[in-house]
Amino acid sequence: MDKKTILTTPIEFDKSDFLSLLSLSAGAAIARQNRFGALIGSDGWNVDVRNSRITFGSKTFDCGIIGTESHISNTWLWSWAHTESGLPENAAAPSRRAKRALSECEAFSAGKFEMDELYNGHNLSMTVVGASEKNVCYYRCPYDGGALFVQVEGLPQDIFEPIGLYELMRQFIDIISSLYCDHRLLAAGFLYQNGCEFSSDGDSLISESGGHTLRLDFEQAGGLFRTANINLV
Repeated sequence: MDKKTILTTPIEFDKSDFLSLLSLSAGAAIARQNRFGALIGSDGWNVDVRNSRITFGSKTFDCGIIGTESHISNTWLWSWAHTESGLPENAAAPSRRAKRALSECEAFSAGKFEMDELYNGHNLSMTVVGASEKNVCYYRCPYDGGALFVQVEGLPQDIFEPIGLYELMRQFIDIISSLYCDHRLLAAGFLYQNGCEFSSDGDSLISESGGHTLRLDFEQAGGLFRTANINLV
């Protein structure tokens, strides 16, 4: 399956709004992160920044630096803005590509900023992989005083294979219970990046796959769409 990015999702959204971009990214990103986590298990990690490699036990993959969290200053710093680190040119490639692709959103053009519940390493990294034209995941590498977030490439294709509508629905319900987001954009991005065609019926989204039909009904609340009903037949 060709990689579908959040930016070509066939639904209207504001490309300058980070919450919209995160909502579109989260479904597919979390599903793939779960498979990635199962692949690497509990093995420790080691990052070779100079050679753009990350190792988990006996498994080694290509990687690039997305950015860093500082728990001391409570700030996020993109790798492209980390000019004093002496990073190799190719090491910061994921954040530079995201900066270009998501240029309308201020979070990707500001080199350093304060973190909060919305703007943090996990949410920013999910959006980076959602906008990437490559099949990639991300990994958080903690260290004293902060964490390094890397984009992991060259992973097995089965991590990115589509899931069925029942499993997509189950994961969608899990995500909306734990992540602040626009549910309608979450569903649209998840379906689209999973390779499922969908149509709109007012505030509802409908997708048919594998002989089943998934209908998700939404209602507006506080400027966002929230889930009103889910039906899979």
